Order: sequence, then C-alpha cells, then structure tokens
Amino acid sequence: MTLPKAFWLLWCGQTVSRLGILAPAFLILFLQQDHLADSGTTPVMVGLFGAGILASGLVGGAVADLIGPRRTIIAAQPLAAATALLFLVTTDVYVLGLLCLATGFLSAVDRPAGAGLIAKIVPPEQFSKAYSLFLVGFNVGMSLSPVISGFLLSFYPPALFLVWAAGSALYALLVCALPADETRPEQHDRSTTSALRRAARSITEPYRSPVLVAYLALVFLLACVYLQVNSALPLDMRRSGLSPKDIGIVLAINAVLSIALLPLVPRAVKKMGDETPLVLAAALMALGFGLNALASDTALFTAATVVWTLGEVLWAPMSATFIAVRAPEGRVSTYQGSYFFAWNAAFVIGGPVGITVANAYGYPSLWICLLLLGLTAAAGFKSLPRFRGFTTTAATTAQPPAPAETPDTYAAPK
Repeated sequence: MTLPKAFWLLWCGQTVSRLGILAPAFLILFLQQDHLADSGTTPVMVGLFGAGILASGLVGGAVADLIGPRRTIIAAQPLAAATALLFLVTTDVYVLGLLCLATGFLSAVDRPAGAGLIAKIVPPEQFSKAYSLFLVGFNVGMSLSPVISGFLLSFYPPALFLVWAAGSALYALLVCALPADETRPEQHDRSTTSALRRAARSITEPYRSPVLVAYLALVFLLACVYLQVNSALPLDMRRSGLSPKDIGIVLAINAVLSIALLPLVPRAVKKMGDETPLVLAAALMALGFGLNALASDTALFTAATVVWTLGEVLWAPMSATFIAVRAPEGRVSTYQGSYFFAWNAAFVIGGPVGITVANAYGYPSLWICLLLLGLTAAAGFKSLPRFRGFTTTAATTAQPPAPAETPDTYAAPK
C-alpha cells in the first residue's frame, strides 16, 4: 500500500527543516568562535536553549490537541525563521540568551504536532511503515546538517542562520499544502478558560500512570548521557584538536548509521519483551559515551560514536513504541509532549552540568560519570515490568497512535 501524498509533504517538510536547523553543538561553536560567549556563559546558553525545548514539549502537545497539529506547525515556522535571523544582528549577551531560549522553543514546538499529524493522515495499518520512513527522513536531514554546518562555520558563519530560516520557511509552505485538520477543538465549550482547563488536565494525564512515571524518570537519566552530544562532546572534540569540519563529519556518521540500521530494528527485537531493547540501548549509549574518556583524535571519537549510535538506533523506535501503546486515543500529541518534557529536561540540566563537571574535573571524569549513569538507567529499564500499567491490553495496542517522536540530535536521538 502506498502512503498518501500528504504524508510525503510532511516528510519533505520535516526533512528540510532538520537540514537547516542549527544544532546546539554548532551554535555553541559559533558563539565561541565569534567571541560572543566564553566558558562561563556557554553553559547558560546551553541551558536556555534546552529550557526552550523543554517548554516546547508540553506547550506543543497541548496546543496541537487544541487547535490541530497542522495549524501548530504552520504557526511556528515563520517565527522560527525570524528568530534565527536575529542572531545576525545582535552581539549583546543578554539578547543572545533570549534568542537561545526562543529558538530552542520554536525549533522543537512542532515535534509533538508532527507525530499527531502522522496519525491523522496515515491509516492505522500503515502507521509502522510511515513512522519508520519519517525517522529515516529525519536522519537524512540531520546527517547532512552537521556537514553543512561545519563547512559554513569555517567559511561563512552567518550562512548558518540563513539556511536555518530558509528551512523553516519551506517547512511551513509544504505543510500549508496539506489538507486542513479534519478534527476541530472540542465544540461543547470553546471558551478560553475551558480550553486552558482541558489543556492542563491533558498535560498531567501521562503522569498518573505508575509505569510511565518510572519510564519518564529513566528517560531523563539516559538523556543526561545522550544529550552531551550537543554540549560537552563537541567541546571535547575541539579541545582535542578536531576542526569544525571534522566534528561535523563525526556527528554525520551517527546520522548515516541511523539511516542504514533503523529499518532492521523491528525484526531484530520482534521476540524481545518491551523493556529489553531499552536496556540494551541504555547500556550501549553508556558504553559509547564512556569510551570518549579514551578518545583523543578523530578515529577514536568515531569509534565511540559508532557504539553509542547502536544504542540510539535501538532506542529511537522502541522508546517511541513503549509510550505509543500506552497512550489512549486522542492524546497522541499530549503523550508525545510528556516524552519531550522528560527528555529535554535533561538538556536544561544535563547539558550545563556536563560542561561544568568537565571544566572542573576534566572531560575523562565526565565520561566515566556518564558511563555509570547510563548503566544505572539500563538497570532501571530492566525493572519496568514491576510497575502497574506495564502490561497493555489488546484494546490499547490494536490501533496504536503515533509514538512519542524520538527527538533529534539537537534535542534527542533521531
């Protein structure tokens, strides 16, 4: 069965968008290269960007459930483009901090809506195929983005933000071509107060399930490990003598491997329990980032990247499926938002803390700490079957909604 045209428009839009979005890793390098931030302000910039992404998960999911995912995406992209361009006209550190906060929010607020939109435009029986392709498209954009960013940072840094703005504008145009949202906000009471109350109830719903509370707490711990790819890892690479182009190539290897291996995951884990792929993914990520303690050149950083990428490849579809089959009908974007909130909370906390630890005790000490933290998360995932709500009913899994979208390199694994 072929997928509808609307899906391919969304696929192209999000692929182009991810191609243009400037990952925090290169935003940090840009700010330091142009002497707009130093070792003291860099953790703050990382934290502000992460705070924007953190807020986007909750807000984006609730807004998409209220006004429709298509409208949410279209509204966000012009603002994202305009905000990106503002980086070209300011050097004030306080304004740059506000821009990091705003661009973090606007670069990710469409993500819960994207997952919800797939569920609307693709029949349930085609969902697995469509979502796998969606992840592949995401990684196509992200595999090329670091290479382009590294090149532009070396030769013409302002182009980083021009490409970002152009990608956002094209994303909005492509999504505009999709059919209008079929479902409207609830009609029984359309007052602003009622809408806000429904949104608040919706946001808190995932946190009433014991297994999801435990799962989301473990997601936070693992994200503290993985999201060093956006903060401490590129800084350690640069300290070890890698050029921006070299860093871009190493990070691109991560995305290319993801594209090649993602289609193999469903068959490989078919006979595993729900928690087993999560345990393996966490262990591989822990080992991969731990190996950075031994890295001092491109080859060694690449080897470590291959290991944690194997964990990411397992994590991306299986973490998505875990929360998808536990999300009730009509709450796709909201449950997506809860996943984003847990993952991106680690960007706000884990990113700055990682840089601070590295500055105080050295990067090898940071990587060893992350190894231990990742192994702790793996042990926690192993214990999930003990929590109420772990077992899903046939009714729940018969027609799964769109899974919680696994975030990208700037926010989470692809």
